[in-house]
Amino acid sequence: MGLNMAITELNSEKALCKKKKMTLAKVYVDDPAKWGSLVELDRIVDLKKAAAKLGQDKLDEILKKGRLKPEGDVIHAEKVKDANDQKTLEPFTSDVKTNWILMEKVPDSKKKEVIVAAKMNNSVTEWDLVEFDDMYATCAKCGLSWDNKKGCVGNFGPSGSPVPELAKKNGLTLLSKVNEHAEGKKVLTSKDAEKLLSEIKVLREKTPAEGKMMVRRIEGTLNRLEALANCVKEYDVGFYFF
Repeated sequence: MGLNMAITELNSEKALCKKKKMTLAKVYVDDPAKWGSLVELDRIVDLKKAAAKLGQDKLDEILKKGRLKPEGDVIHAEKVKDANDQKTLEPFTSDVKTNWILMEKVPDSKKKEVIVAAKMNNSVTEWDLVEFDDMYATCAKCGLSWDNKKGCVGNFGPSGSPVPELAKKNGLTLLSKVNEHAEGKKVLTSKDAEKLLSEIKVLREKTPAEGKMMVRRIEGTLNRLEALANCVKEYDVGFYFF
């Protein structure tokens, strides 16, 4: 696997995604019974009951037509798009409590209690619920979207990238240690971005001596590193490899 690189975009108020990334949409709790009507409900179709009443052939016809894949003995009612099929399956549909709480339903007086009880590693932010097309549109407009306006996370290069070795050969201490930075989950600063830009300049000057093939191999990585470093400097955020 190759390395990736990203910035700490949430350190900037100018990140267009910040508000949604910082706003919890729903959280996971171990004991849904404790939270009553705050818990999210799933509309579930019981396929065993449906088959017993409709016949397996009829049920299979509905599933095949709607390209519906059962999850055990159930399907989620929201996946049934045909209005007639929805009506046919309605008698076998019921609400089932999930372990999720929708934060918009939680009164202000209970929000702290819910967050304390929640498993935050399973939490979902408003940004997580944004459709991909809308995500891309937001990134395209964001100044922190350093990777050709595709986002603030990009590819460093393959695991066998020659950049660290070339950097080591030329005494460049930041780029020679990108793998160590990734393993140590080190967050670098805007001051490090200045150093990164100077090391990129050295590599561009020295690499032609390694041949045209090597220049071509590392060109994309250097361009992405330069874009990242300039973004970090401009918005005074951090960056890291992973």
